[in-house]
Amino acid sequence: MESLLYRALDYGLSQGASYVEIRWQRDSGSVAVMRNSHLEYSARYVNEGIAVRVVAGGGLGFAATSRIDAEEVFEAVENAIKLAKLAGRMRKTPVALSEEALARFSYHLPDIELEPVELLKTLDDYVDKSLSVRRLAANVWRTEKRIVTSDGADVYSKVPRVYVFAMLIKHEPSLGSLQRDVFLGGTSQDSITGAEKVLEEESKKLHTLLEKARAVPPGRYDIVFAPEMTGILVHESIGHPFELDRIYGREGAEAGESYIKPGNWGVKIGSDLVNITDNPAIPGTYGFYLVDDEGVVARPKRLVYRGVATEFIANRQYAAVIGSRSNAGARASLFDREPIPRMSNTYMEPGDWKPDEIIRDTRRGIYVVSYTEWNINDTRYSGRYGILEGYLIENGELKNPVKGFIEVDTPELWGNVDAVGKDFQLFVGTCGKGNPSQGIPVTMGGPTFRSRNLRVV
Repeated sequence: MESLLYRALDYGLSQGASYVEIRWQRDSGSVAVMRNSHLEYSARYVNEGIAVRVVAGGGLGFAATSRIDAEEVFEAVENAIKLAKLAGRMRKTPVALSEEALARFSYHLPDIELEPVELLKTLDDYVDKSLSVRRLAANVWRTEKRIVTSDGADVYSKVPRVYVFAMLIKHEPSLGSLQRDVFLGGTSQDSITGAEKVLEEESKKLHTLLEKARAVPPGRYDIVFAPEMTGILVHESIGHPFELDRIYGREGAEAGESYIKPGNWGVKIGSDLVNITDNPAIPGTYGFYLVDDEGVVARPKRLVYRGVATEFIANRQYAAVIGSRSNAGARASLFDREPIPRMSNTYMEPGDWKPDEIIRDTRRGIYVVSYTEWNINDTRYSGRYGILEGYLIENGELKNPVKGFIEVDTPELWGNVDAVGKDFQLFVGTCGKGNPSQGIPVTMGGPTFRSRNLRVV
């Protein structure tokens, strides 16, 4: 394998490419799905191949093959060079990559010894059987990569992951339906420790919420967001619009654009209490990695500091566009997907309030624990978040469950933050982006926080 990768790299240079990147990737594992205590299916899978990315003729080209032999890989190199040259003819300025001190090391994590079918059988015992739909899925797999580049990167990694998804639906003819989606996972054996308790509690809540939650009177409320809500808000209104390729319009026809515009970097996003970071190197997390898919060593990215945009999620191409260095944001989901700027573990940093202090300090508000759905506009400026589990706050005390929708613009949401908790929790997700689509493992979260005077309908 090593010989083949370096031969392909040398072949690309010999064919006129100024930069060549070769990535071997193998994803292998087991998956199972259970519905209402019955196994729907289980399977084992392997997805393996070699990706080639080159700079040639002023453009960037990508190709991949699932056949790991010299003839096929060399053909992929040729295809990538052809595509790069075609793209270069359409560019006003040639593609450049930022200069980096690239990684040359290996790292691996211990395998996760869990069997999906047995795992689901155990978890199903804890789910409330009165629910109309109980759909559980588990995926246990590992990703192996070897990345070599013509400017010096050489990295091998092996990272296992476990992922559990639960769709829980409660239906009562006289009350309607309520759905709760639960996501759990990580990169270690104990990542789903406590999953039984989580599913038990979440499934039992649905009946109470369906029966007792009442529509909140429309108006303006002080909203106290629990960490799960913090996560989705950070991911959607900060993480995605801070991806540099999105800012420059590359995702415009696919996943949207950004309220941040090229050259307008120091945007005031929120109050001085708002600090938001993306950090791939947190051990055990679902979005963990130590080196990105361009060979750049991972580090924390301080996206927002004291309410001001300070850094953006970049790969080498877009870092070069703004005259900066890459912050290791390049990720690809599978061997046949190109590495593009992506989130990893994105979170709001804790403050100095206790969560119950924030609630006691709120005269008229809503404590929002979890969401049903969300919608956010093309530039990630305006959002609408449905309340699944929420409680009215009156004079510092939690009252009856409520339901409704929070409609808020990003500067209003973060600009009205006046209290940030010292608690901290991360939640698992799969982030979608790109064309062809790429779903990558991420986490999102942070502390409890309060934002004043938001619109609820």
